[in-house]
Amino acid sequence: MMYRRLPRIGNWARHAGLATLAMLAAWSAAPAHGVETVECWRGWGYLSDPDTQAYASGELLLVTRGAADWRAGLPVALYQLDRATGTIMAGQPAMTVIPAHPRLYYRGRTNYVDGRATILGMEQDLVFGLSHIAPPAGGLEAMLEFNRWACGLAAGK
Repeated sequence: MMYRRLPRIGNWARHAGLATLAMLAAWSAAPAHGVETVECWRGWGYLSDPDTQAYASGELLLVTRGAADWRAGLPVALYQLDRATGTIMAGQPAMTVIPAHPRLYYRGRTNYVDGRATILGMEQDLVFGLSHIAPPAGGLEAMLEFNRWACGLAAGK
């Protein structure tokens, strides 16, 4: 009996599917029991040439929406922050990156990650470093306000 071989899914299709799942997960995370939680990863990044590793841009201010899984090969959606307002740039789509070998740092829990990642749909790589903005325990309003600011959200939203 002969088996028909199915066509292979290319890397781009696999990464595009993973990127879509990552963005849906970030947007669908709902707070439990009506308590607002604000969590993200916030930091810097530079576009870089994949061959020479030379920087190809100025510093970018970056943020995730919600938690992110930093395991190698999994997509993460990053948004660029406006330097003047500190909020996520309106009308700018997410930059989906695939970290190669991210380094995670701990102080009781994961609180910093850095590394190099490929960017879906772009020729350049991304060199990045991001700090974890964890949800405050107990929903303290002052901490929620700080997290809204740190995660690039307008105050009180």
